[in-house]
Amino acid sequence: MPSPFTSLSSPPSSCDIFCRVIDNYGDIGVCWRLAKQLAGEHGWAVRLWVDDLGAFARICPLIDRLALRQTIDGIDIHRWNENSQAFEATVPGDIVIEAFACHLPESFVEAMARRQTPPVWINLDYLSAEDWVGGCHTLPSPHPRLPLTKYFFFPGFDA
Repeated sequence: MPSPFTSLSSPPSSCDIFCRVIDNYGDIGVCWRLAKQLAGEHGWAVRLWVDDLGAFARICPLIDRLALRQTIDGIDIHRWNENSQAFEATVPGDIVIEAFACHLPESFVEAMARRQTPPVWINLDYLSAEDWVGGCHTLPSPHPRLPLTKYFFFPGFDA
């Protein structure tokens, strides 16, 4: 199966990661670690959108729970509020990661479609050793009305 990254005209340099905090800090922990790795090891500009800064502050005490936007460790962190006007004015990054099927705001998806080269859209799922994971990893899911395709990324234990 072809890589979802073949649609990019140049190597990625920016990324948006969306995270809804649901259970025991695992989701924000994975997203925070991923954001720091992409910024620190690959030099990407990373925006992390988080809906629960209080939970985030439990694993990163530098977080200001009330701030709408802040920068920590080179990561641009935004409070994710569905009613925010910020999505309409934001140019999405080269890569957009929808962590654990959190469903992106429609205005952000529309902004993704307006880019000259649409971003690579990844739904990062949970680590699994289930047999079916290999068959679903990198499967494309075309958007029903916009020229965008979401790809499923299932971390697993096989090649």
